[in-house]
Amino acid sequence: MSLLGRNLRRVIKNDRGSISVITIGLFIILLSLALILTDISSIYRAKRSLSLASEAAVQYGMKNLDTESYYSGEYNLNQLLVNSAGQAEQDPGIPIDCSAGLKDVRLLLDDWQSNSEVSRRENVGSFLLTDFQCDGFQIYVETSAIARIPIPIPFIDLKEISINTHAGAIGERAETNNFYGFDIG
Repeated sequence: MSLLGRNLRRVIKNDRGSISVITIGLFIILLSLALILTDISSIYRAKRSLSLASEAAVQYGMKNLDTESYYSGEYNLNQLLVNSAGQAEQDPGIPIDCSAGLKDVRLLLDDWQSNSEVSRRENVGSFLLTDFQCDGFQIYVETSAIARIPIPIPFIDLKEISINTHAGAIGERAETNNFYGFDIG
């Protein structure tokens, strides 16, 4: 056996310094996990911010009452007799003015985005309204945004992620004991 082979065997059998290698390896693994968890939590916060903005926009759009549909033929004597006999059709909900609802949805999303504190804190790019649906009684929106990752991961070259969310609402009348202005109990 050569001198090089014996020296190599002696270095391999020597346990001196093995704990420091394990410690450095575990430190690198923990640091990598901390960086990845930071990125994941940042993406979660951006998604939550987009969801809150979408839900707020839907609620803001729902406030637009279509007064012509709402008040047409509802409070007359004929309708009172039909409702009293229990022959009335099912209540579809409160009618919404869809064009005004769309304007309010866009207005609120723009206002939410222009709040630089939210955008800076949540690392979210501009909110985009990707879909708006309104059938006169309910509103549904889909939105998207770009979330910037605070600590880009070098080996996968990922700097931002596209996030999407959707929200919807239906306007319903509250149950009441008030029957055409008369409180019945």
